Amino acid sequence: MAGKSEEALQMNSMSSVAEPYGVGKAAGLSTRAIIYITLTVSAGLAIGLGVGLGVGLQNTETIYVTVTEGKTTTKPSTTTKPSTTTTPLNTTSVGTITEESTTSAIPDDGPWTDYRLPAYVVPSHYEIELRPNLTTDDYTGTNVLTFETSQATKYVIIHAHETLIIPDESVKLQLEDTMEEVNIVRTFRWPEFQFYVIEAETELTTDVKYLLTLEFYNQMTVTIVGIYKSSYLDPNTGTFKGIVASDFEPTDARRGYPCFDEPAMKVEYTISIIHENIHTALSNMPVEQTMDMGNGINRTSFQRSVPMSTYLSCFVVGELYYLEAFSSRNIPLRIYGAKYQIDGGQADVALSSTVAMFDKYEELFATNYSLPKYDQVAVPEFLAGAMENWGLVIYRESNLMWDSAESNTFYRQRVPAVIAHELVHQWFGNIVTMKWWDNIWLNEGFASYFEYRGLKWANPEWLVDEHHQIDDIQSAMRADQSTGSHPIVVDVNTPAQITTIFDTISYQKGSSVLNMIEEILGTNLFIAGLQNYLTKRRFSVATEQDLWADIQEVVDDRSESYNVVEIADPWVQQMGYPVVTVSTSDAGNTWVASQSPGFTDSTVNVTELDYSVYGYEWNIYLNYFTDADTNSTKELWLNIGDENVELDVTGYTGWFKVNKGEQIFHRVNYDTEIWDAVVSQLETDLSVIDEMDRCHLLDDAFNLAPAKRISYTQALNVTKYLNEEDSYFVWDAFSSGSSYINAMLSNTEYYADFKAFYVTKVKPIADQLGWNATMGTHEEKLNRRNVLSLAASYGDSDALNNASSLFAAWKADGYIHPDLRSLVYRYGIKEGTEEDWNFMLEKYKASNVAGERSNLLYGLASTEDVALIDTLLELTKDPTVIKEQDFFTCLIYISYTTNGNKMAWSWIRVNWDYLVSRFGLDNRNLGTLVPTIVDDYNTELLKWEVESFFEANPDAGAGESGRVSALLQIDLNIAWMSENAQPIGDWLAAEVANL
Repeated sequence: MAGKSEEALQMNSMSSVAEPYGVGKAAGLSTRAIIYITLTVSAGLAIGLGVGLGVGLQNTETIYVTVTEGKTTTKPSTTTKPSTTTTPLNTTSVGTITEESTTSAIPDDGPWTDYRLPAYVVPSHYEIELRPNLTTDDYTGTNVLTFETSQATKYVIIHAHETLIIPDESVKLQLEDTMEEVNIVRTFRWPEFQFYVIEAETELTTDVKYLLTLEFYNQMTVTIVGIYKSSYLDPNTGTFKGIVASDFEPTDARRGYPCFDEPAMKVEYTISIIHENIHTALSNMPVEQTMDMGNGINRTSFQRSVPMSTYLSCFVVGELYYLEAFSSRNIPLRIYGAKYQIDGGQADVALSSTVAMFDKYEELFATNYSLPKYDQVAVPEFLAGAMENWGLVIYRESNLMWDSAESNTFYRQRVPAVIAHELVHQWFGNIVTMKWWDNIWLNEGFASYFEYRGLKWANPEWLVDEHHQIDDIQSAMRADQSTGSHPIVVDVNTPAQITTIFDTISYQKGSSVLNMIEEILGTNLFIAGLQNYLTKRRFSVATEQDLWADIQEVVDDRSESYNVVEIADPWVQQMGYPVVTVSTSDAGNTWVASQSPGFTDSTVNVTELDYSVYGYEWNIYLNYFTDADTNSTKELWLNIGDENVELDVTGYTGWFKVNKGEQIFHRVNYDTEIWDAVVSQLETDLSVIDEMDRCHLLDDAFNLAPAKRISYTQALNVTKYLNEEDSYFVWDAFSSGSSYINAMLSNTEYYADFKAFYVTKVKPIADQLGWNATMGTHEEKLNRRNVLSLAASYGDSDALNNASSLFAAWKADGYIHPDLRSLVYRYGIKEGTEEDWNFMLEKYKASNVAGERSNLLYGLASTEDVALIDTLLELTKDPTVIKEQDFFTCLIYISYTTNGNKMAWSWIRVNWDYLVSRFGLDNRNLGTLVPTIVDDYNTELLKWEVESFFEANPDAGAGESGRVSALLQIDLNIAWMSENAQPIGDWLAAEVANL
């Protein structure tokens, strides 16, 4: 799953009731739920419960089902839905789907009281038939699960989300070989762990295969996880069209169909979908047969799959068109989308990128792609950036479709990057899967790291390795310096806990650790170890210890001396990273390096943190060079338990630098004389220090200062040369590093000097790159967006005037290059009128290019007008205007302005019950919403507001760790203001006086 910045998982709330409710099958619905159910049956199909639910149906009876303490009542509605099908089926109502109650008490000491499924029940195959209805927005289906048990038991425990209804009469247990039925005493739910339990009359025996048949029903419009429907406006016809898609990672396959929903329980799938013949049905495997069932209905059956985890299964149904190419082994590579997207060339970049990568990944990993086809499809709404379903990858439109006239340079890079990420998953995650979610980094860390290989193959002219440094290494360090962070390998149990670790640590830190291991072992040895891992664990599961062992096996075979566990394990078993401090020895005649944990909170005592077997120390590979010879690197190890190690800096004349190119995951601090010498070198001739080392020095300086390792005067001195800097990567590090100071000073008397000083630093490069967005290299185009935005934010009159002029031209039907639109829209609205805002709102509603919609939404959120902010906040409740996938993005955009932040924070508190009801406490986006909104708060009053909100709403769900981090950050902000605001203000005043 693509998870950088915009990506998120979405899960509805899981019951917090500790004991079972409904003591029987009525537990399929929560005690307060009113489920809207529409069910029809085609007399001609009559398969299971539904029949023909892939079509529009006439004369549909609508029924509401209310379940309270196991009692079910029905109330027919007085409305019907019209058909959209020209040849309707002959339909009749079959009434209500219910789950009946049992009266026997459920023991509280059974195997269902452990959050993990019993390992002795082992599934091997699912035969699923799915019947989605794009008119009534629901679906029915059947799953026949094949399993056996390694010990005698009366209980079969599977997962079924509380919204997934399983009719009592549909549940059947049989012996596979004879089809003899096994009597079922009862079924019941255990909601705490989303279990559905089948109790047999007699014990099931070992070494016998059983078949468990269940029919199921769910809606497709409650949320956009599980199996759901989304819609888009077809610009060619002016009509809305629906697409059925699925999103199951991490724990939402159980929302789509009953299953053993754990990653280690891999099964082979045989899938069929009943749907209208005007629609295309897709799944993981190629189509085996399409059967015409009459009345405009097809039954599409797919080939049997390889063994795969439930979260990788996938279904898509809709009016889909494709662009196609083939790999060197003749594997069809298809990009699916709406007709206007394919015809408009929006899939061209995706297809060419896939072709450029596919064969090379097979070669790199020395393992062929495992399936007969590789499909990628863009859907109108998707909460993650993309999802690596085996053989059928689903994307947000913005991450797969790129329009040369409407999409910007950022997305020109993002599209192939996400494609590469998902393609890597076909090996790391799909062929070899983490045994449990505590090792999600074995999926996401690998995909995040090796996506850069694919990006380089598809775009060799780009500086791809350098992008890894700023996008992964530096972003991971910023996330990992809080004591609210977590180890890469972290204990998680519940869906809420699982979804929270799809984060920067699992993705970017995982990627950074792999980069470091490759740097130490060398590429040939590292890749050979991974090839061994993929071969040994093929179609199976693994832990981090399996990975270390498989790499070590190759190391030993080649008679190398590396100890992989000692090198790698400390980086994944404990949070944080080391700061390597370089200082003079006690004798004063040598330079030595020592290590300490790099947390921002300088008062932290590691003995008070979660226990680590490594004591928050690491075995660190050090490399360094001196000003006497910047091309010659020396190396040594600083190991756990070492007080320090001596550096050989013979010949240096003023400075030396540790961690060349920032390839090892640690920061570096120096004595003041070395920092001063570095500043002098940058001001004298910055080219002596490579741009990525300049990027590293600047990022370290900005992050060492708040931890009180260096003074802010020292850190800010490193920025004084920036008027001579033209590197995109350095300016990106400055933009990220200075953002905290910018936020802290924004409401102080020092802010004017902050802007006055730094506008002089950014204006030379802003003027140099200018406003002709067609000019320059890829990195220069990215830098133009960055530095022009900085210049405008610092009040540069040229930047603001250009933005205003372009905004006026755009309103007069002029064209703005996509790279400039976000900036122009934001400042046009910031200085604009209500009429301007309404004009942009209509443009937003009419746009069918995802990246442009994002630009327009950011523009709408940039107003300081209270009434317009209130309008936009209320529009988030209307999914026909603000798509569900964009809901949280919109709130975050609003919070970026002064008035917007105050109003968003108030709106969230007033609407908290609505948010919980709509998204559920297990939703990771909801869990991170408040911490993101309040991250920059720096007063005791604001801290009190946040604490009061948390106290009034103690159920945190997926936000539990985020709440802890938020309060820690606010405390740090308050302390920072007390200790640093005035000294920084004094430094700025002195520098501005000398301009």
